[in-house]
Amino acid sequence: MGISERKEREKEQRRNDIVDAAEKVFFKKGLNNSTMDEVAEEAELSKGTLYLYFKSKEEIHFEIKSRALIILKKMFHKSISENKTGFENCAEIGKAYVDFVKKHSNYYKAIIHFESSDCSICEFRDKCEDFFKEDNPLEFFVQIISKGIADGTIRSDISANVLAQTLWAQTNGILQFVSTKQKIIEFAGVKAEDIINSQFEIIKKGIKNK
Repeated sequence: MGISERKEREKEQRRNDIVDAAEKVFFKKGLNNSTMDEVAEEAELSKGTLYLYFKSKEEIHFEIKSRALIILKKMFHKSISENKTGFENCAEIGKAYVDFVKKHSNYYKAIIHFESSDCSICEFRDKCEDFFKEDNPLEFFVQIISKGIADGTIRSDISANVLAQTLWAQTNGILQFVSTKQKIIEFAGVKAEDIINSQFEIIKKGIKNK
Protein backbone atom coordinates (compact mmCIF):
# COMPACT_ATOMS: atom_id res chain seq x y z
CA MET A 1 0.00 0.00 0.00
CA GLY A 2 1.40 3.38 -1.04
CA ILE A 3 1.68 6.35 1.31
CA SER A 4 -1.10 8.30 -0.40
CA GLU A 5 -3.44 5.29 -0.31
CA ARG A 6 -2.70 4.69 3.36
CA LYS A 7 -3.36 8.34 4.20
CA GLU A 8 -6.65 8.22 2.34
CA ARG A 9 -7.72 5.12 4.27
CA GLU A 10 -6.75 6.76 7.54
CA LYS A 11 -8.75 9.85 6.58
CA GLU A 12 -11.79 7.74 5.76
CA GLN A 13 -11.46 5.87 9.05
CA ARG A 14 -11.29 9.16 10.93
CA ARG A 15 -14.44 10.35 9.16
CA ASN A 16 -16.23 7.14 10.15
CA ASP A 17 -15.07 7.53 13.74
CA ILE A 18 -16.46 11.07 13.80
CA VAL A 19 -19.81 9.90 12.44
CA ASP A 20 -19.89 7.13 15.06
CA ALA A 21 -19.31 9.73 17.76
CA ALA A 22 -21.92 12.06 16.29
CA GLU A 23 -24.50 9.27 16.31
CA LYS A 24 -24.06 8.89 20.06
CA VAL A 25 -24.52 12.63 20.57
CA PHE A 26 -27.35 13.20 18.08
CA PHE A 27 -29.31 10.09 19.06
CA LYS A 28 -29.14 11.07 22.73
CA LYS A 29 -29.83 14.81 22.47
CA GLY A 30 -31.29 15.32 19.00
CA LEU A 31 -29.63 17.20 16.17
CA ASN A 32 -31.01 20.63 17.07
CA ASN A 33 -29.88 20.34 20.70
CA SER A 34 -26.39 19.08 19.86
CA THR A 35 -23.24 21.05 19.09
CA MET A 36 -20.03 20.47 17.17
CA ASP A 37 -18.18 20.92 20.47
CA GLU A 38 -20.01 17.90 21.87
CA VAL A 39 -19.22 15.84 18.79
CA ALA A 40 -15.54 16.81 19.03
CA GLU A 41 -15.48 15.84 22.70
CA GLU A 42 -17.14 12.48 22.02
CA ALA A 43 -14.71 11.82 19.15
CA GLU A 44 -11.77 12.91 21.34
CA LEU A 45 -10.71 15.51 18.79
CA SER A 46 -10.07 19.21 18.88
CA LYS A 47 -12.81 21.32 17.34
CA GLY A 48 -10.32 22.51 14.72
CA THR A 49 -9.54 18.95 13.66
CA LEU A 50 -13.25 18.15 13.49
CA TYR A 51 -13.83 21.01 11.07
CA LEU A 52 -11.12 19.64 8.78
CA TYR A 53 -13.46 16.72 8.10
CA PHE A 54 -16.93 18.24 8.39
CA LYS A 55 -18.04 21.84 7.98
CA SER A 56 -21.20 21.53 10.08
CA LYS A 57 -23.28 19.14 12.14
CA GLU A 58 -25.76 19.08 9.24
CA GLU A 59 -23.06 17.62 7.01
CA ILE A 60 -22.34 14.94 9.61
CA HIS A 61 -26.06 14.27 9.87
CA PHE A 62 -26.15 13.72 6.11
CA GLU A 63 -23.64 10.89 6.58
CA ILE A 64 -25.81 9.37 9.31
CA LYS A 65 -28.84 9.59 7.04
CA SER A 66 -26.82 7.93 4.28
CA ARG A 67 -25.98 5.05 6.61
CA ALA A 68 -29.66 4.74 7.44
CA LEU A 69 -30.76 4.54 3.81
CA ILE A 70 -28.07 1.99 2.98
CA ILE A 71 -29.31 -0.23 5.83
CA LEU A 72 -32.88 0.23 4.62
CA LYS A 73 -31.95 -0.66 1.05
CA LYS A 74 -30.24 -3.84 2.24
CA MET A 75 -33.36 -4.79 4.19
CA PHE A 76 -35.46 -4.17 1.08
CA HIS A 77 -33.19 -6.43 -0.96
CA LYS A 78 -33.32 -9.15 1.67
CA SER A 79 -37.11 -9.06 1.89
CA ILE A 80 -37.89 -9.87 -1.74
CA SER A 81 -37.86 -13.11 -3.69
CA GLU A 82 -37.44 -13.76 -7.40
CA ASN A 83 -40.23 -16.33 -7.10
CA LYS A 84 -42.78 -13.73 -6.01
CA THR A 85 -44.75 -11.29 -8.11
CA GLY A 86 -44.04 -7.58 -8.10
CA PHE A 87 -47.17 -7.02 -6.00
CA GLU A 88 -46.11 -9.62 -3.44
CA ASN A 89 -42.62 -8.16 -3.23
CA CYS A 90 -44.05 -4.67 -2.71
CA ALA A 91 -45.94 -6.03 0.29
CA GLU A 92 -42.74 -7.58 1.61
CA ILE A 93 -40.91 -4.27 1.22
CA GLY A 94 -43.64 -2.60 3.25
CA LYS A 95 -43.13 -5.12 6.05
CA ALA A 96 -39.36 -4.59 5.84
CA TYR A 97 -39.81 -0.84 6.23
CA VAL A 98 -41.90 -1.27 9.38
CA ASP A 99 -39.26 -3.69 10.68
CA PHE A 100 -36.57 -1.09 9.94
CA VAL A 101 -38.45 1.57 11.91
CA LYS A 102 -38.80 -0.78 14.90
CA LYS A 103 -35.18 -1.96 14.88
CA HIS A 104 -33.51 1.30 13.85
CA SER A 105 -35.75 4.04 15.20
CA ASN A 106 -32.93 6.59 15.45
CA TYR A 107 -31.90 5.99 11.85
CA TYR A 108 -35.52 6.35 10.81
CA LYS A 109 -35.70 9.70 12.61
CA ALA A 110 -32.52 10.75 10.78
CA ILE A 111 -34.16 9.99 7.43
CA ILE A 112 -37.32 11.90 8.31
CA HIS A 113 -35.38 14.88 9.65
CA PHE A 114 -33.32 15.10 6.48
CA GLU A 115 -36.34 14.77 4.21
CA SER A 116 -38.02 17.63 6.05
CA SER A 117 -35.14 19.90 4.99
CA ASP A 118 -34.67 21.36 1.51
CA CYS A 119 -31.92 19.40 -0.22
CA SER A 120 -32.00 21.79 -3.18
CA ILE A 121 -30.49 24.59 -1.10
CA CYS A 122 -28.32 22.64 1.32
CA GLU A 123 -24.60 23.32 1.48
CA PHE A 124 -23.74 19.85 0.18
CA ARG A 125 -26.24 19.62 -2.66
CA ASP A 126 -23.85 17.71 -4.94
CA LYS A 127 -23.41 14.97 -2.33
CA CYS A 128 -27.18 14.77 -1.95
CA GLU A 129 -27.69 14.32 -5.67
CA ASP A 130 -24.88 11.76 -6.00
CA PHE A 131 -26.26 9.69 -3.14
CA PHE A 132 -29.81 9.63 -4.45
CA LYS A 133 -28.52 8.49 -7.84
CA GLU A 134 -26.54 5.59 -6.36
CA ASP A 135 -27.95 4.39 -3.03
CA ASN A 136 -31.51 5.61 -2.84
CA PRO A 137 -33.76 2.71 -1.72
CA LEU A 138 -36.64 4.36 -3.54
CA GLU A 139 -34.96 3.57 -6.85
CA PHE A 140 -35.00 -0.09 -5.89
CA PHE A 141 -38.67 0.23 -4.94
CA VAL A 142 -39.40 1.70 -8.37
CA GLN A 143 -37.81 -1.38 -9.95
CA ILE A 144 -40.03 -3.72 -7.92
CA ILE A 145 -43.15 -1.76 -8.81
CA SER A 146 -42.10 -1.81 -12.47
CA LYS A 147 -41.85 -5.58 -12.25
CA GLY A 148 -45.37 -5.70 -10.81
CA ILE A 149 -46.70 -3.56 -13.64
CA ALA A 150 -44.94 -5.79 -16.16
CA ASP A 151 -46.24 -9.05 -14.66
CA GLY A 152 -49.77 -7.63 -14.43
CA THR A 153 -50.13 -7.70 -10.64
CA ILE A 154 -49.88 -3.92 -10.11
CA ARG A 155 -52.10 -1.35 -11.83
CA SER A 156 -50.49 0.25 -14.87
CA ASP A 157 -52.35 3.56 -15.03
CA ILE A 158 -49.86 5.22 -12.65
CA SER A 159 -46.13 5.33 -13.43
CA ALA A 160 -43.83 3.28 -11.21
CA ASN A 161 -41.93 6.38 -10.13
CA VAL A 162 -45.05 8.32 -9.13
CA LEU A 163 -46.46 5.29 -7.33
CA ALA A 164 -43.21 4.72 -5.41
CA GLN A 165 -43.07 8.35 -4.27
CA THR A 166 -46.75 8.24 -3.27
CA LEU A 167 -46.39 5.04 -1.26
CA TRP A 168 -43.23 6.37 0.41
CA ALA A 169 -45.08 9.52 1.47
CA GLN A 170 -48.15 7.63 2.68
CA THR A 171 -46.13 5.10 4.66
CA ASN A 172 -43.95 7.74 6.29
CA GLY A 173 -47.04 9.71 7.18
CA ILE A 174 -48.70 6.82 9.00
CA LEU A 175 -45.46 5.75 10.72
CA GLN A 176 -44.80 9.28 11.95
CA PHE A 177 -48.38 9.49 13.20
CA VAL A 178 -48.19 6.32 15.30
CA SER A 179 -44.77 7.27 16.68
CA THR A 180 -45.65 10.84 17.67
CA LYS A 181 -49.36 10.61 18.54
CA GLN A 182 -49.30 7.72 20.98
CA LYS A 183 -51.57 9.44 23.52
CA ILE A 184 -54.16 10.24 20.87
CA ILE A 185 -54.11 6.63 19.72
CA GLU A 186 -54.53 5.41 23.30
CA PHE A 187 -57.47 7.76 23.88
CA ALA A 188 -59.07 6.45 20.68
CA GLY A 189 -58.88 2.93 22.08
CA VAL A 190 -56.96 1.47 19.13
CA LYS A 191 -53.54 -0.10 18.68
CA ALA A 192 -50.74 1.40 16.61
CA GLU A 193 -50.15 -1.98 14.98
CA ASP A 194 -53.77 -2.13 13.84
CA ILE A 195 -53.49 1.34 12.28
CA ILE A 196 -50.35 0.32 10.39
CA ASN A 197 -51.87 -2.96 9.20
CA SER A 198 -55.04 -1.17 8.13
CA GLN A 199 -53.03 1.35 6.13
CA PHE A 200 -51.12 -1.39 4.34
CA GLU A 201 -54.34 -3.20 3.47
CA ILE A 202 -55.70 0.02 1.98
CA ILE A 203 -52.48 0.51 0.02
CA LYS A 204 -52.49 -3.06 -1.29
CA LYS A 205 -56.07 -2.77 -2.48
CA GLY A 206 -55.24 0.55 -4.11
CA ILE A 207 -52.26 -0.63 -6.15
CA LYS A 208 -53.37 -4.17 -7.03
CA ASN A 209 -54.35 -4.70 -10.63
CA LYS A 210 -58.03 -5.57 -10.78
